[in-house]
Amino acid sequence: MTSYHDLPPLAGLCTMEEALKPGLSVEECVRRLKRFHYAFVRLHGMLTARITSEPIYELKTAFAHHAYLCAEHATAIRQRVGEMREPPLGLEEVPHEALKVFFDEIEYAPTTELFVHGVYIPGLASLSIGIERYLDETHPLTDAPSRRILKFAQSEIDDVVQIGIKICLALHAENDESMDWQHSILSELIDIRTSDAKAKHENLPRRYSLTQRVFDPIPRRDERFQDLWNQGVNAEAFLYSDSTRPTPKRL
Repeated sequence: MTSYHDLPPLAGLCTMEEALKPGLSVEECVRRLKRFHYAFVRLHGMLTARITSEPIYELKTAFAHHAYLCAEHATAIRQRVGEMREPPLGLEEVPHEALKVFFDEIEYAPTTELFVHGVYIPGLASLSIGIERYLDETHPLTDAPSRRILKFAQSEIDDVVQIGIKICLALHAENDESMDWQHSILSELIDIRTSDAKAKHENLPRRYSLTQRVFDPIPRRDERFQDLWNQGVNAEAFLYSDSTRPTPKRL
C-alpha cells in the first residue's frame, strides 16, 4: 500500500512497516500495566503518609504534589486496563510478592534521607525505565491508548525524578547506608532495567520492613513556623468585625 501523496499513514502513529511487526500480547500488556498501577498506588500511599509528620515545609509540598501525580496516573491506568477485555480487573491484588517487599522496604525506611532516596532513585526511576521498555515493545497502533497515557506518565515521572535527585543531594541522602541498602536489598528484589520482580517468593530479603512503620498523626513543622495549629489569625474575629466590609469577608 502506497500512501496518497506521501501523507503520513495510520494517523501518524507509526509506519506501515512498524504496524506489520508483532507487539506485546493483550495478556502481557495487562500484566505490565497492572504492575505500573501497583507501583503508583504504593508510591501515592507512602508519600501521603509522610506529609503530616515531616517537619520540612518544602518536603511536605513535594510529597503532596508527587502523591497527587501518582494518583492521577494510577487512575488513568485503571481505566485503560478496564478497556482491555480484562474483567474482573484484579487491580487490588499484589502482582508479585517481591514487588510488595520492594515497596514495603521504601515505605518503612526509618529516616527521611533513606525514604527520599528509596522513593526517587530505585522507586520512581525504575518505574520510568519499565515504562520506557513497554513503549518500545508494545504495538504502536493497536496499543496506542496505552502508549498515550504512559508517555504522559513517563514525562511527569522524569520531571519528578529530577526534583527528587535535587532533594537527595540537598539532604545528603545518597550516603553509604542508602547505597548499601539499594544494592543489597532493593536490587535483589527488582530488576532496575525492567522494573520487574526479580526475586523468587521464598527467602525474600528484608531489612527495614521487618518492623512496620506506625503512622504518626502529630503534625510537625520546621523551626521557621511557630504556629503549629494555624491559630495566628483569628478568623472569627475578622468575620464578625463591623469595621470590615462584606467583600473582604467573603474573600
